[in-house]
Amino acid sequence: MTLGNSKFQITNYKPKAFHCKCGLPVGIGRNILSLRFYILTPIFYILFCLSVQAQEIKVQAKFKGDSVKIGKPIEFYLSARYPESLNILFPDSTFSFAPFELQRKIYFPTKTENGISRDSVIYLLATYEVDHVQTLKLPVFVISPMDCTKVFSNTDSVFFHPLVKAIPDSLTTEKLPLKANTSYLGVRWQLNYILFAIGGGILLIALILVWIFFGKRIRTYFKLKRMAKSYASFRVKFESSVEKLDRDFSPQRVETALVIWKNYLESLLSKPYTKYTSKEIKTLENSEELGYALSEIDRMIYGSTKGNVHAPFAGLKAYVHLQFEKKKEEVIHG
Repeated sequence: MTLGNSKFQITNYKPKAFHCKCGLPVGIGRNILSLRFYILTPIFYILFCLSVQAQEIKVQAKFKGDSVKIGKPIEFYLSARYPESLNILFPDSTFSFAPFELQRKIYFPTKTENGISRDSVIYLLATYEVDHVQTLKLPVFVISPMDCTKVFSNTDSVFFHPLVKAIPDSLTTEKLPLKANTSYLGVRWQLNYILFAIGGGILLIALILVWIFFGKRIRTYFKLKRMAKSYASFRVKFESSVEKLDRDFSPQRVETALVIWKNYLESLLSKPYTKYTSKEIKTLENSEELGYALSEIDRMIYGSTKGNVHAPFAGLKAYVHLQFEKKKEEVIHG
């Protein structure tokens, strides 16, 4: 049979009759030797082929620089020279590059000349270790039908370049190399117009939606609030005027109290009560209580008779309260 480049010829021969030391018959011993031969021969053949392939493959590696800083990328070159018939794979991102970390890689096209192929790749590596000397070697993988074999490159090293020099363990505050600067440094204020526009647009859309769905309720709420505030102000002015009239009666004070009543009623019902006479108001409103109160007030103004001051003005006040409640119901249900 042929093994590699060597030829071995096996000829038939007849061994002398003997017994094995273990006490086995001669025939059985010969069968065991033959079995070992057929088992070990393929193994020796595979090992021999791998040895030949490893000698034919040349893998070289080298760092671009001789020093590296923490976190800074450094280039690591890996090239392989091998027979064209072989399949070679380079390490990828799943491979461990310790003590370095892979950032990215750059592959170059395969070049083949006279049956010899050349492949190369550049790995951009970064280290976060602080060892003074850091080394690295990488394998290439030879793919065969039976297994995958690693062929390692040479080992190359780089020196770690520290960014911060060594500081003593004990250092007093007075000896710290600090520089004090208390001068004011103006910082220019910058407005993020894009973010401001987006926020303004969202706010505007939200306000429009709120107004569409809740605008009527909002308008009703504020209108009722204004009405209540106006009514409370009228009561204070009207009651104060009546009290002054009771203490110091005069036709002018009576007329002043009546004008306060007409002004408020005009703003509440949107009718020109200040231009109406008492007779026109009685005809317009068609209310006996209101007509009696206005008649009594006219006697006070034109007849200068005091009489019962509180009764007619209480009637005016009650009429205003009634109109206020009616108007409020219109606003709520309108």
